[in-house]
Amino acid sequence: MTPPPAETDTGDTGTADTGPPDKDARAQDIALALLGAGGLPGDALAENAVWDRPDGALSGRARIRKALNSLPHPHRVEISQVATQGKSGSVSGRYWPRPDDARLFCHIIRYTTAASHQIAQLVSYEHRVTGRIGEG
Repeated sequence: MTPPPAETDTGDTGTADTGPPDKDARAQDIALALLGAGGLPGDALAENAVWDRPDGALSGRARIRKALNSLPHPHRVEISQVATQGKSGSVSGRYWPRPDDARLFCHIIRYTTAASHQIAQLVSYEHRVTGRIGEG
């Protein structure tokens, strides 16, 4: 089996405070796609979905897909927390677009229904890490 191009550490996603494992795994896959480390199924986005991100908001399935397709593959991704409840979920952690560029991220996912089949809204935050976390 060939390892993926980027190192991915998915951390612990199964705690009593989070949603069912399949919803958590789906949220994690969405977050990886938003970082350029995976893809979304064709029907994952609602037609009028919105993605609020650091580079500006995008509206509509086609515009979001175009942006996702242009993302570079990250050097490394570490997922530290996944939480899902009802019609929403969040995924946070750290990623490195390049080996020398560490960033913290959080993706908030809002679905059209509690079944979590289609995404209505995505909100992404990221922050460049300038020193060691906890210093300072």
